[in-house]
Amino acid sequence: MEVSFYLKRPKAENSTILAKVWYEGRVLRYYLAEKIPCVFWNKVTQRAHKTNKDFPEHPEFNARMDTLEHTIKTVYRRYRNDNNNIIPEPETLKALLDIATGKKVTTRPTFLTYFDNFITRAQDGTRISPKTKNSTSPDTNKGYLTTYNHLIEFQKSYKRKIDFDTVDIRFHGDYTAHLTHAKQLAVNTIGDHIKRIITVMRDAKSNGIKVCEDFESDYFFKPHEETDSIYLSEEDLKALADHDLSNDPRLDRARDLFLIGCHTGLRFSDFSRLSPEHIDDNFINIRQQKTGGRIVIPIHPAIKDLQRKYNNSFPKAISNQKINQYIKEVCRQIERLQTSVTITYTKAGKKIVETWPKCELVTSHTARRSFATNEYLAGTPVLTIMAITGHRTEKAFMRYIKLGTTEHAQLLQKHWESRIKV
Repeated sequence: MEVSFYLKRPKAENSTILAKVWYEGRVLRYYLAEKIPCVFWNKVTQRAHKTNKDFPEHPEFNARMDTLEHTIKTVYRRYRNDNNNIIPEPETLKALLDIATGKKVTTRPTFLTYFDNFITRAQDGTRISPKTKNSTSPDTNKGYLTTYNHLIEFQKSYKRKIDFDTVDIRFHGDYTAHLTHAKQLAVNTIGDHIKRIITVMRDAKSNGIKVCEDFESDYFFKPHEETDSIYLSEEDLKALADHDLSNDPRLDRARDLFLIGCHTGLRFSDFSRLSPEHIDDNFINIRQQKTGGRIVIPIHPAIKDLQRKYNNSFPKAISNQKINQYIKEVCRQIERLQTSVTITYTKAGKKIVETWPKCELVTSHTARRSFATNEYLAGTPVLTIMAITGHRTEKAFMRYIKLGTTEHAQLLQKHWESRIKV
């Protein structure tokens, strides 16, 4: 058996201690009642720094840690001795440790402790999303942690205690104002934070905790505004594909990865990891990382060209951060992507209007939006496109694709011409 101690929140001001217990191919993550200011923790010794004069109680703290490690090992050995050497399952060992350490079980958690536990369950994969019926992705979990940290910071200056009975309409207004002015966040970012709070409140209510039900009211809304995100047209994509990058393998690979996203509609987390094992006849068959759902997509001719370029495989993956950087470098070299684009958004309560060259607004997600918009313009049935992009309603899909008045006029003209030919 091996027992290691870690800080649960190493970047916080104070943190509880997490014990990781490895034994016979099993692992138990056990949260201790001990808490320590993070600056005094020595991650090498897994104890408090012995020489820090600002933490004079370190001898007693370390003695308690030694006792806890001894207790964990003793409880494990005793169970095996008393049960014909049977290896306890992690949940059994946890229950025994709760008794041995005298850990108090709180009958009713506070909103913030419940939120903290919600994040832990998500990170452990034990929390299943009711929408996708799968565990949540690391990026989704990171978002919840950001919301939690904002709440902790807000609580320090908020005159009311944040709890299940105070997450009400008043809280909604005060917290939204805090994120708007103190944190100077954009409207849609604030909406994401409110959405996560609603999710945690709904989760708590489903688990029998009495909560203020204001979160279900129309007044507890998720702030939102339409964004001016761009897409690349078929002509843009042709110019991107035809651009000679033979002397720059770094940019060449990034461009090819991006084009795969443009012709599959997959998220970066999926198109960046495509391999020959995902090919089934003339289709891409892959389980999506974010939702866990399986999706089947026909292989676009442009993808077949890229497969031949990479010996019937795909470009080696790079990070999302790097592809965002590299694809901008490529687009700056293409004349038709130098056109100016005006975007409008609200940040810190103020309307912001900015003008950028189109190339500076291209990101990995532009690939997915370009796929959806171009397929719509080409006349592909909306339900077919939605089956690939994962949009649940046509209304949400139409908000997602980016069509200006010119594209709508051209689309109508195309329909007229097709009717005249018939």
